[in-house]
Amino acid sequence: MTNKLDVSAAALVLAAGGSRRMGHPKAALSWCGNSLLALAVRRARELSDRVHVVVGGHYPLIRFRCAAQPDRWVVNPDWADGQAGSLQRGLSSLPGGVTGAYVLLVDQPAIDPEFWPSMRQAVEEEVGRRPVAADLDGMAGAPAYLPRSMWPAIARLHGDQGAGRLLRRLDTRLVAAPGAVQDIDRWADWQRLRALRKATPCRPR
Repeated sequence: MTNKLDVSAAALVLAAGGSRRMGHPKAALSWCGNSLLALAVRRARELSDRVHVVVGGHYPLIRFRCAAQPDRWVVNPDWADGQAGSLQRGLSSLPGGVTGAYVLLVDQPAIDPEFWPSMRQAVEEEVGRRPVAADLDGMAGAPAYLPRSMWPAIARLHGDQGAGRLLRRLDTRLVAAPGAVQDIDRWADWQRLRALRKATPCRPR
């Protein structure tokens, strides 16, 4: 898969968290025949032909259980310090020629499959220069596209700070993302999503 126009974006999957509140490695949970991490990697492939996965907690277990392989595994030894460090390591692992990076999380399996082509189309229409993000009830959030112009500000984040607060201050283009707000934080969230999945058959993608 190649990117259109002069957009040469990579994709990052952030999977370094310790899942402390979950009590189980989220990335290894099964959804529609995939681990959540494998599902995220396959979705990332719909956005870019270069996919890096940032890992830390529960590594290498989640790699062993992931049937879909990225182009590079990026190990963050300081993963317990929060998401900012994992995002920064992921971005620094990308080649210098990319215009920006799509960022995906492993805990949003209920996102409608039609979101991914819509996200990529929006980035291409903006020629990779404008931030693009999922519309989370009117607020910008993950998954998101972070143009290179944002990276210096991201480098100044720390702890559990993510790119969301930056996206909300910028002229970010929002893309409808049904299911994106149904993320997995605790075991009760997972049980609720499993019940929803049983009521809605898996769609091939």
